[in-house]
Amino acid sequence: MKIIGKLIYIALGGTFAWAGIAKLIDPSAFLTSILTYEVFEYRLAVAASLFVPYLELCLGFSLATGFLRGGGRWLACGMTIGFLILLIQAAARGLDVDCGCFGSEAKASESGFLWPIGRDLLMLLGLAVAMFFEESARRKGET
Repeated sequence: MKIIGKLIYIALGGTFAWAGIAKLIDPSAFLTSILTYEVFEYRLAVAASLFVPYLELCLGFSLATGFLRGGGRWLACGMTIGFLILLIQAAARGLDVDCGCFGSEAKASESGFLWPIGRDLLMLLGLAVAMFFEESARRKGET
C-alpha cells in the first residue's frame, strides 16, 4: 500500500514542478495573473511572481523524492488551500482571471473557475490519500 502513496507523491511533485517551470518561463504572464485577482499590492505581486515558482520547484522535488517531505506536504496543502481561496474569491467577485497555475499557454484550455478549483481539490485529495497510505505503512512498520 505504501507504493500507492509514493506514486501519488511523485505525481503531485511533478505537478508542482511543472507549474513552477511554466511560471519561470514567462514570469511577466504570472505577474499579470497575480494582479488580475485584485488582492495584492503591486510590490507584493512582483515578489510573489519571483518567489512562488522556486517554491513550487522545491515542493515538487520534495514530494517526488521524499527529501524533507514532512514539511513539503504540509506546505503544499497550505499553498493549494491558498490558491483555492484566491480562485473562489475571484469567482465570487465575478472577476475574469487567468489562474496562472501553469503559465500563459494553459489559459486557452481553461474556461471559468470550475476546472482550476476542481484541480486544486483533486490535489488536496491526493495529498490526503498519500498521507493516509504513508501513515498506514508507518503504523504497520513498512519501510
